[in-house]
Amino acid sequence: MPKTNERTLKMMENYIKLHNEGHSVKEIAKMFNLSPFTIYDRLGEIAEQNGVTRESLLERVFIADHSGQNYTPVKPIDPTEFRKHFDAALTGVQTLKATISQALEEYDINDELLKEEIKQC
Repeated sequence: MPKTNERTLKMMENYIKLHNEGHSVKEIAKMFNLSPFTIYDRLGEIAEQNGVTRESLLERVFIADHSGQNYTPVKPIDPTEFRKHFDAALTGVQTLKATISQALEEYDINDELLKEEIKQC
């Protein structure tokens, strides 16, 4: 058997972890700059070292995200609470609109087109 290079040894050390994270043989090969065929050739050794079957190492583990981050489920939105915040924001917009209108009148701005645009908001 030919001497095993450093990349192959590193891949063999990390294969189980990467496989369990959901990476495919092709993805793992790319990570270590190896041919997928090299990995397939070594799967028997990896399986034996880890007490699993070669077939189990070929099964794809599907996970939602490869980043390793744990996401907290989003809390459902309470429609009543949402409406309360929406109404408060709308009141803020209306207050701002009134303030702008008042400022235009105080500064005696006679641009009727601008005043009309503000009224339409």
